[in-house]
Amino acid sequence: MDRKAVEDYFRKNPPSNRVDVKELLDRCERAVQRHAREDAWLAAKAYALDRAKKWQSEWSSPASERFVTTEVCHELAWELEHHEPSVERGAEEHLAGRMVKESLPEEAWEAIRQWVLDLASEEEHRAWREIVAFTDHRARYIIKHEKFDLESNWEDDHQYSAIAAHVARILAHDYSMRAHPR
Repeated sequence: MDRKAVEDYFRKNPPSNRVDVKELLDRCERAVQRHAREDAWLAAKAYALDRAKKWQSEWSSPASERFVTTEVCHELAWELEHHEPSVERGAEEHLAGRMVKESLPEEAWEAIRQWVLDLASEEEHRAWREIVAFTDHRARYIIKHEKFDLESNWEDDHQYSAIAAHVARILAHDYSMRAHPR
């Protein structure tokens, strides 16, 4: 279902409670897009934190911070590309907002639920592609910002798994910041 089909539904079945349909649909569309993007970035954050936990518990060899950072960003991007979340049925109220749901009669809400899910799926897919590209290209920024070098030695903080976990936590923080831009 698309926006035009929803507008057609409301032309044929105008709500009796004097709701400005265009304003309501605009508000609903913005809310769904914002929440779907947030959900995508937060799903990426959860995935990165899970990977950090797994990396942290592994034994590994000495490695350079630059090498590990580049490899982790590329690997995580590949993994994220293959673990795209989907919008679940039942998330409509979370996506559109309680105010939108409460301002519509039950039959009108039922009519727009599929549109909300379709819109959220499209937006979350766009955001996920953005997340994958962001992750794949983030290594250079992390290396520069963290002042990582090419040195590798047997110290605990220069082990592949420790560096990988640290980079995954940096990415999780970056995802969180993009989920809630202010």
